[in-house]
Amino acid sequence: MRLRKKVKAGALQFVLFMGAVIAVLLMTFVLLHNIHQLFDKKTTKVVEVVKKADMGIQYAMGQNLQNNVPTTLGLGLDDGIEVTMTKSYWGIFETYRAESKFKKIQFSKVALVGGRLENDFPALYLKDNDRPMIIAGSAKITGSAYLPKQGIRPGGISGRFYQFQTPVYGSTHESSKTLPQVDGGFKTNLKQMMMDDKVNSSVEQLRFKPNLVAANSFESPTQFMYGDVLRFSEGELKGNIVVKARGSITIGKGCAIQDVVFVAPKIMVEDGFTGRLQALATEEIQVGKKAYLRYPSALVVDRGDEPNPKNRRIPHILIQDGAIINGVVGYFGTHEDNVLYPQIKVSEKALIQGEVYCEKALELKGTVLGKVATDSFIAMENGSIYQNHLFNGNIDATKLTAEYGGLLLNSDKTVVKWMY
Repeated sequence: MRLRKKVKAGALQFVLFMGAVIAVLLMTFVLLHNIHQLFDKKTTKVVEVVKKADMGIQYAMGQNLQNNVPTTLGLGLDDGIEVTMTKSYWGIFETYRAESKFKKIQFSKVALVGGRLENDFPALYLKDNDRPMIIAGSAKITGSAYLPKQGIRPGGISGRFYQFQTPVYGSTHESSKTLPQVDGGFKTNLKQMMMDDKVNSSVEQLRFKPNLVAANSFESPTQFMYGDVLRFSEGELKGNIVVKARGSITIGKGCAIQDVVFVAPKIMVEDGFTGRLQALATEEIQVGKKAYLRYPSALVVDRGDEPNPKNRRIPHILIQDGAIINGVVGYFGTHEDNVLYPQIKVSEKALIQGEVYCEKALELKGTVLGKVATDSFIAMENGSIYQNHLFNGNIDATKLTAEYGGLLLNSDKTVVKWMY
C-alpha cells in the first residue's frame, strides 16, 4: 500500500528562497574575491609607480641631465611604467622632478638635492698661500684638516695665547693652491639669477603689499616678485617663490618665510627672525642677532671678478652674535685685489651647522659644526689686522649629521628635502 503525503506550498517556497539566498551569497563572495584581487593588483601597481619615481630620482642624481629638459629614463625594467625626470635649480640647490606613469596611474615627486658629505670629510680646508696658519685664543679644530705646506702653529693675539695642547684634534694633510671645486652648472646658474634683474612678463608675478600671504607648490610654475627696495615686516611667503630687488631686501622677524629664494644686491635679515630661506646677493648679506635659519638655508654673496671698493671695511656676509644658521654660508669672488678685511665674518656666539665656503678671507669667532673651506683666515683685533690667524673660532666636523646635504661640489649628491 503506497502512502501519499502532500507537501505544503509554503515549504517549497521556503526551499526556493533559501536556494536564492545561498546563490546570492556565493555570487557576492565570488565578486568580493575578484574585487579584492583587482584591488591588490592595483595597490601593488601604485606602490611600484611610487617606487619607480624614487628610483628615477636616485638614478638621475648620478647622471648629467640638461637643465629644464624633460628626460625619459630607461631603468632596465620592462614593467610598462614610464618615468620622466626634469632637473632644475632652486637657489644653490638642484631640484629633480620625477613623473612616473602607468596607464591611468600617475605619481610625481620633487626632491631638493645638494652635495653629499664625503667619507671622513675634513673640518678645515685652508688653501696653500705659501704661509703658515696661526691658531690663537680659545680657537679649536676637531676633525681632519688640510693645511698649507708650512703647517699650523700656536700663537697669541693681545696676550691671549692658544689654550689647548695640540693645534688640530684630528689628522692633518697638505692642501693645494686651489680650493675644492664647486659644480660648474651651479655657478653658471647662480650668476644668471643674480644678473637677470629684468621683469619677465611671461611668468606669474606676485605684487608686493604689506601683510602679503602667498604660498605656491613646487608642482606649479615658479611665482616671481619684483621691486626696487622691498621690506617684509609681516605676512607669510611659502614655497616656490622668488623675490628679486634691484636695491635691497629687508626681512623682519614678524614675517613667516619657508623655502623662498631672495635675490638682491643687499639683503638684511633682522634680529630675532626665524624661518627657512635662501639669500643670494652681489654685495652684502647681514643676519641679525639671535636670528634662526632652519635647514636647509643658504647665504651666498657672489662678486665674480668685480673688484671691491678700496675704502670698504665691512664684511660682505656678517653673521651677528647669537645667530644660528643651518645650511650653507658662501662667498665667491675671483678678483685679485688684496683686501685687508674679512669677506665673511662669523661673530662670537654665532653658530653655523653646515658649512662655510669662502674664496677670500674669513673671520671666524663663532662656531661651525661642520666644515670650513677658505682661501685664508683673518682676525681684526684692537685696530690691528692678523692675517691667516684663527682667533677664538671653533670648527667641529664630528657634530654634523651624515645626512647633511649642502654645497654642490664635484662629488656625490643627496636628497636634502622632499618638496611639497
